[in-house]
Amino acid sequence: MRRVLTDVVLPLVVAVALAFVVQAAVAKPYEIPTGSMEPTIQPHDRVVANRVIYRFRDIARGDIIVFHPTRSASRECAAPPGEPFVKRVIGLPGDRVEVRGGVTYVNGAPYVAGGERTPHYEEAWPPVPDGELLVLGDNRDNSCDSHQW
Repeated sequence: MRRVLTDVVLPLVVAVALAFVVQAAVAKPYEIPTGSMEPTIQPHDRVVANRVIYRFRDIARGDIIVFHPTRSASRECAAPPGEPFVKRVIGLPGDRVEVRGGVTYVNGAPYVAGGERTPHYEEAWPPVPDGELLVLGDNRDNSCDSHQW
């Protein structure tokens, strides 16, 4: 019995505990539920979110982030409670972002992330407030993102 405990049970318990610690502090896997990031990320793709990187550097324009939306965003998008969103950072604090003629502009200059689909809406946002981000899905027309909330 002691041999089973030390050879099987103890390593299994350590492995499970380590997996929980890694998921909580280092990297968390997600399955993408929608096509909001197509063609960059397809529905049902699996991604691993790095939970450490932003301790060493700031969020940059073009980063793809996983976040929990505000309650109002969840309601507007009919997202299940607790369902994380996966979007691309377009606007950083102080940036002015607008979409016109199918082109996304940041501070007056065209912004192309590479792979995003042409939006068929026109929108101009006020400057992004301090402590906030403006995020858009790469599938601009079919993404519940900052252009809706």
